[in-house]
Amino acid sequence: MTYRIARSADRRWTESDSVPGLRTAVLIDGASGASHLEVRLCELRAGTAIPAHRHPFEESWFVFSGQGVRTVGGLTYQIGAGDYGLSPVGAGHALAATGEDLSWLSVRAPKPPTFRGAASSLPAAAVNGEELGRPSETDPRHRLAGHFELSDLAPPAQLSMPGYHGPKIRNISVHMLVDRLLGAQHHTLFVAQIAPRSGHGQAASEHYHPFEEIYFFLSGGMRGTLDGEEVHVGTGDLAWVSVDATHGFVNDSDEPATWLEVQSPVPPDSEAFFFPDDWRTLPH
Repeated sequence: MTYRIARSADRRWTESDSVPGLRTAVLIDGASGASHLEVRLCELRAGTAIPAHRHPFEESWFVFSGQGVRTVGGLTYQIGAGDYGLSPVGAGHALAATGEDLSWLSVRAPKPPTFRGAASSLPAAAVNGEELGRPSETDPRHRLAGHFELSDLAPPAQLSMPGYHGPKIRNISVHMLVDRLLGAQHHTLFVAQIAPRSGHGQAASEHYHPFEEIYFFLSGGMRGTLDGEEVHVGTGDLAWVSVDATHGFVNDSDEPATWLEVQSPVPPDSEAFFFPDDWRTLPH
């Protein structure tokens, strides 16, 4: 399997056996083709909590709605919509939903191992942290968390990021959330947006990577070509492509397409993007 579309309409939720009030919907994991990551939606009922635990993988999160308290790495944050953060490998962390049900996207990388207990969590001693309030990029005490607003996106332009240069991905804006600067070693998480009416030659030409990638659509939609097959993805859908699977997107609509994107393993500093059309035109 080189790609998968997890449709919002087909979502299946599972109630947790070990954490009352928690339910999850797996979007991509090893059983559905991924080798390097696992992505799921999570909801925690107000007044319930996930006890302190630790993982043999790193986990990032992006909050869609609700209110909660998250403690990780000796820091305690009040979290809400637009907040994001990272739980490093082995770091004890805990989460509680307070005044409202909490909803978030969870990314785990590397893919959780299968030895007994590790696929979910390993218990940790109770974690207590310095109270810091909402995540803030301007407070030097804050680590492992941040906050995003759509206004943080720069105007659309040619893509500029490590491992890529050239004109083949255009009319795009990217805002990094979780990367090596935040402490992640196994994946990146960022927000991307392609401007309206960005057709062929004006959006993302067909390409592939030496890493897996997911797109979780927050708003709008795009028409994509995934390993030669044309698909349409919209709000709430997730598209996953494997290592070396070709993919490209255009935005034919009158509104921007905005999504959360994850790459795992962390892209190399060079030769992270390959465009088949460029290689086909080389002299023989």
